[in-house]
Amino acid sequence: MSTKASAVSRLDSVPQAPPDPILGVSEAFRADNSPDRLNLGVGAYRTEELKPWVLPVVVEAERRMLAAGNDKEYLPIEGFAPFNAATAKLLLGEGSAALKEKRVATIQCLSGTGSLRIGADFIAKFLPKGTKVFVSDPTWGNHFNIFGDAGLECGKYRYFDAKTVGLDFEGMIADLDSVPKGSVIVLHGE
Repeated sequence: MSTKASAVSRLDSVPQAPPDPILGVSEAFRADNSPDRLNLGVGAYRTEELKPWVLPVVVEAERRMLAAGNDKEYLPIEGFAPFNAATAKLLLGEGSAALKEKRVATIQCLSGTGSLRIGADFIAKFLPKGTKVFVSDPTWGNHFNIFGDAGLECGKYRYFDAKTVGLDFEGMIADLDSVPKGSVIVLHGE
């Protein structure tokens, strides 16, 4: 009796995710031979040789951290408290009523996608059934999948104004004013 390895994978039934249009911009960039091309895809800084470039401020921050004797030990589950506090102040403003009234909670997560997944699971588990999540239009292609995979319904709010190639502030505010009370709004801090 001979045993033969099966050519069928246990993952064959997993559907292929649709291509991400934003990552497609980077693929088109790599395929373009023009000397004047620019990669306007994934938000990472690159050198002229297309290698990742670390901002000098990040290099300096790491230098200071190590010079101060800080280590790279695991953080508490909610992240680095001073970072969380600084993030809330940056997003909401130093004099924010929500901060003063202690109505803000922050956690630190790894990456945008990882943060959204943790947030989606939290919403699905702890907020009332039927809580709807609103994301900007446009948004990254995987955002709807992240919330959908957690069993959440998504809506959109206006964000981009093609005429000005900027924020559609009036449209965004009008849409956000009409979302049901108790909804979750995903804002991009870019």
